[in-house]
Amino acid sequence: MVSIVLVSLYLLVLLFGSFRKKSSDQDADADSYLLAGRKLALFPFVATMVTTAYGWIMGIGQLYYEYGISAWLFLSLPYTSFALIMAFFFSKKIREEKIHSIPELLAKYYGTKVSKFGAVLVLLLISPAMYALMTSQLLAEVYPLPTWICLILALLFSSAYIYRGGFQSIARKDSYKFLFMFGGFATTLIYLFQAHGLTPLEGVSPQKLSFSFSGHLWEIITWFILASVVITDPGYHQRIYSSESPAVAKRGLLVSVLCWTLFDFLAASIALYGLGLLPNLENPALVYPLLAHELLPPFLGAIFILGLLATIMSTLDSFLFLSAQTLMLDLFGKTQETGKNMRIGLLLISLLTFALLVPYLESNAVEFFFDFTPYMVCVLVPPIISVFLPRYRLQGNEVLIQMSLAVLVCYAWTLLPEPETFGLNAVVPGILIVVAYQLLTLLLKKRKQGIEN
Repeated sequence: MVSIVLVSLYLLVLLFGSFRKKSSDQDADADSYLLAGRKLALFPFVATMVTTAYGWIMGIGQLYYEYGISAWLFLSLPYTSFALIMAFFFSKKIREEKIHSIPELLAKYYGTKVSKFGAVLVLLLISPAMYALMTSQLLAEVYPLPTWICLILALLFSSAYIYRGGFQSIARKDSYKFLFMFGGFATTLIYLFQAHGLTPLEGVSPQKLSFSFSGHLWEIITWFILASVVITDPGYHQRIYSSESPAVAKRGLLVSVLCWTLFDFLAASIALYGLGLLPNLENPALVYPLLAHELLPPFLGAIFILGLLATIMSTLDSFLFLSAQTLMLDLFGKTQETGKNMRIGLLLISLLTFALLVPYLESNAVEFFFDFTPYMVCVLVPPIISVFLPRYRLQGNEVLIQMSLAVLVCYAWTLLPEPETFGLNAVVPGILIVVAYQLLTLLLKKRKQGIEN
């Protein structure tokens, strides 16, 4: 009952934000609505970066439950590594582009066709579906409602307050969600330690309490390749575009890495307590909400649920917003009346997300992640990196071929019988082939130029 009351109050506060009087400049220009006027200071940058990038919390709980702390080697280490690469090598260049989106970046360097192709793939990459799924499953643990109704509620309460306020509303709310996120997890871990000490961990397999590469090497390599999606993540790009300066973007990413590392410790520790206290769960993706309901006092359990909701919904609202932007502005070219077209886009994306998720309502976030991410990595990572490495940049028509090849290879790999894939995720052959194509194309062009000279 306490969870129902507190979660309802939390959702109503989000909904109340949608009725606030909108600022007079929200529809004035794209920078104001899409990028908060490019005036994001360090704390809001860190708050919105940290909360948005950690939205996959139910899947994270599942993997820590299944693999133990070794999951850090493929869950967190690859992503924080690429975040550091973004901070030191790309953030300044991205901020200085003074554009609004990744498709706009592709259009600038490769042309309209590549931009449109990229926009379609970006739509898949930033699909809010996985986060809407997790939010609906979490709400279904709180309310005695069917999952499909909880899905409608998740989409409604996540899109309502950004309907008018744009990215400024997202950044403002993420500052509060940042506090809910860390507060909920920190207080839960403190309670579990005080109530149970380290006794529950004594029943956990020693292999799950130590870092081990044994048996996980290809999984770790695969996750490092998948983590390169950070370079193409529109959420990272949007926040870098929105920062006050390149220096704020770089410092913000570095502070975000520290925050993620701390939160990794909280998330992993609580999942291990869940493993010790709730062994043999039929659905490990629900380890956090089940722990909240069965092992925590009602009020603390409700606070923990709010922390989970804040973590997931911060990504859900951001991806709803980015999806609407990609659909309406980048794909359909509706660049006039930004606010009006974005509101239409939010409605369309919400309807599409609901339709897409109907077959996945009983699935988990891990399955959803592995279905879509390989395409994004293989299609978008090479051309976006090449934007900032002119020596390795292809021409527009060559990039179009490369992107098409990536889609075909990834899709063909999923059709193979499992023994013929050697247990490899589609991202491995996909990235190897598209990188080989790029290097071979550059080599042939260089050789041709040498012959002509």
